Amino acid sequence: MQGKKIHDFNQHKQWLQNYFQGEFIHPNYLKIDNEIGKGFIYFYKIHPSNYFMLFRIEVFQDLSIQFDYSQSEYFKYVASFFNNDFWIESKDKNEPLEIKWKGFHTCTKDLAIDGTVRKGQLLKHIQLFYSEDALNEVDDYSISHYFLNKKQFFHFFEEQPDLYAFRLMILEILNYSPTLQTKVLSVKMQELYYIFINSLKKVDIDAGNSAKRITNKEFAALFKIRESILEDLSTKPDVAQLVEDSGVEKHLIQQLFHEVFGHTIYNYFTIRRMEKVRDVMLEEQLSTSEIADKYGFTHLQHFSNSFKKHYGLSPKKYLLLHKD
Repeated sequence: MQGKKIHDFNQHKQWLQNYFQGEFIHPNYLKIDNEIGKGFIYFYKIHPSNYFMLFRIEVFQDLSIQFDYSQSEYFKYVASFFNNDFWIESKDKNEPLEIKWKGFHTCTKDLAIDGTVRKGQLLKHIQLFYSEDALNEVDDYSISHYFLNKKQFFHFFEEQPDLYAFRLMILEILNYSPTLQTKVLSVKMQELYYIFINSLKKVDIDAGNSAKRITNKEFAALFKIRESILEDLSTKPDVAQLVEDSGVEKHLIQQLFHEVFGHTIYNYFTIRRMEKVRDVMLEEQLSTSEIADKYGFTHLQHFSNSFKKHYGLSPKKYLLLHKD
């Protein structure tokens, strides 16, 4: 997909049909079964300038995903959910970085990520193309005003319980027949649309802006830092070392991290760790003392104080209120 310019929704559908050599078995369901891949793309238009595409294709050859959305007048922004299938160029050109997430990112159309899907992988994500109409539906003026007045932005949102439940339901629906999928997925895309609208309210409008286009190499560096933190939530990250290893100027990479993920590098670790210990605690397989020890708290009181500061309740009270 080399730099294809997209002008309108129907052209977008037609071009994908031509590229994948697929067959529309329903106006919104493109079936693909050939030497390129096997699967489908589902299209759903909420509004003339707000629409979804759900990709579920086992690819049989490397695919380069490079769309030029700059001439697209019917939408201004892009969101992408549940990416587990992209490789983008990193600081070492010989070792591209695999981008994985269960949440979503959203950005102005000029910052949409280019990448490669490798032979044998499953192309499985959902994209939303949207306009100012969607942002006007955010029921928080400061948030909608923030997005509507940004010339460029790129924000990533971690998967929260509502999006997690949605993802599990989608996995079940993908086992349905194509006929039923076309009926059910229209409802689910409406649901995802409002999950998305609500999630935008979590953006940190005070994070600042680097006032520059983020390059693929910088994206790779940012997600590498995120990945390094998530791999070991029991140990405080060496922020200086992570920044140095990124290969990006230290002030810039820290500014970009805050802008994209909504937190400083260290605060991002703190928040993800607290979410992890909450989830482990709710599983009730470890005692609070064992959790405190496993996740690097100096002692039980340190864990209890940190938990209460984050969630407003002691671990004991939180467990009583939230366990099944």
